[in-house]
Amino acid sequence: MNTISCMVFDVDGVLTDGGISISDSGDEIKTFNSRDGHGMKLLMRMGIEVVILTGRSSKVVEYRARELGITHVIQGAKDKRDALLDLAERIGIEPSSMAYMGDDVVDLPAMALCSLTFAPADAVAMVRERVDVVTTLPGGHGAAREAIEVLLKRLGLFDKVMERYAE
Repeated sequence: MNTISCMVFDVDGVLTDGGISISDSGDEIKTFNSRDGHGMKLLMRMGIEVVILTGRSSKVVEYRARELGITHVIQGAKDKRDALLDLAERIGIEPSSMAYMGDDVVDLPAMALCSLTFAPADAVAMVRERVDVVTTLPGGHGAAREAIEVLLKRLGLFDKVMERYAE
């Protein structure tokens, strides 16, 4: 496996359970898992860029990304493969040094460029069949954290990032 310097996450179905709630005023409401968020902070602590790449656009995603310190947020991506290639060029890395977690067929073209791919347990069958790792947990319920821990272990970074908690 190439060294991974960036992990890309889809939102709906990965960082959330895929449900979309809309208030009477038209505001979109999403529920994020706090352990997923802490996992993203662990990645960043180890020098791994975290990227949110989603086909939808919502203020709540901007807010959550800002809260976690994620600077690379791509929303409204109609073609995730092109968006990933643009991002890679902008931040100066090869897509092959990226990991990607997605749950639906729209993620597959971008995933094909990455060296390590993940899907939540409840991803569509076509995605589950094509990724490197399928988590035991569903999207929005700790699947991203599970994938993050797998990545950190494969990179030999898990014990180092956990040292501060083991004391």
